[in-house]
Amino acid sequence: MSPNRIYLPLSQLLQLPQLLLLLGCLVASTRGTCNVCNTVNNLTCYSSTQMQACQPDVLSTATPTDCPSGYVCVSGSSGVLCEPQDSASGSQADCQECNTCDSTQTFACTGTQSFALCLGTPTVQDSVGTCASGYVCNINDTQICGLPADGVMATCSYADDTTTSTTTTSTTAATPSTGSASTYCAAVQSQGKYAVGYNADTTCRQYIYCTLVGGSWVGQTYTCPGAMYFNSSSKMCVTSMPSTCSTSAPTPATTTVAPTTSNPAAYCQAMQSEGYYPVGTDASTTCRQYIYCFLNGGSWSGNMYTCAGNLYYNSASKICVSSLPSTCSTTVASLTLNGVVLD
Repeated sequence: MSPNRIYLPLSQLLQLPQLLLLLGCLVASTRGTCNVCNTVNNLTCYSSTQMQACQPDVLSTATPTDCPSGYVCVSGSSGVLCEPQDSASGSQADCQECNTCDSTQTFACTGTQSFALCLGTPTVQDSVGTCASGYVCNINDTQICGLPADGVMATCSYADDTTTSTTTTSTTAATPSTGSASTYCAAVQSQGKYAVGYNADTTCRQYIYCTLVGGSWVGQTYTCPGAMYFNSSSKMCVTSMPSTCSTSAPTPATTTVAPTTSNPAAYCQAMQSEGYYPVGTDASTTCRQYIYCFLNGGSWSGNMYTCAGNLYYNSASKICVSSLPSTCSTTVASLTLNGVVLD
């Protein structure tokens, strides 16, 4: 028998796979995410460098506490602790999964109540999705958005959703122009949807969606599908004309075809890439459809298809499947892709 080798009894060898699996589970259990309460010491990581007192399955409202300089917040088997950033455990700091595609490469949480599509890639696409009122985005939730009351906590840090208010030097604030969406959002300094104008034929059908990305305010202008109008009160596209819209407003001499899913050519012009793309989020209709985009004589064209039988289109696998995709969840309030509203 070689003195440099250790031999285990057969009974122990047979148990080795189970032991390794158990060890893997224990290691995985030490990895926490943002806002998840660790019951060892009733603390949660509010951000990668902040901790917060909490109760299990309850959204904490306690004032966050900063870790010392050079330390990060880590949730593990010993509870939530501030550990040196350059240590082995420090590299696994919590609150690092924001803007990261989930394991199925379907979506990524971009804020506590917002997400984006990944379209089967590890890269977050030019997409903006919002959770239904009261719901938060969680990278591990099969429905994308869940309720904190059900124990589903936001993957992204609330620290990234908050903004620092500045002291105003004037009692009357100037109304920001909607001509540039990002400039408008930088002036508004608040995430949400905002009406563009009052012209019943044009701007009354549009809205600007503002979101905070990497510490900077970003805005995109969207057009309601079909003949719908944007209602500034409900923050939704509606069929009835809101009272804020005016039919006497002048109509511009030229109009541009809105890139809606009902117009595959305009839709594909917005995508600017060959491939298969989702149409919408309605489980009974648009969730069963997809559009194939392709170049035709130098111009973008598209064809819409419907999955056979009771199948649904999965934007990650890019095939028709029998199970309802997470993007078709009722927890999703709105979803856009490259500026196109998915119905």
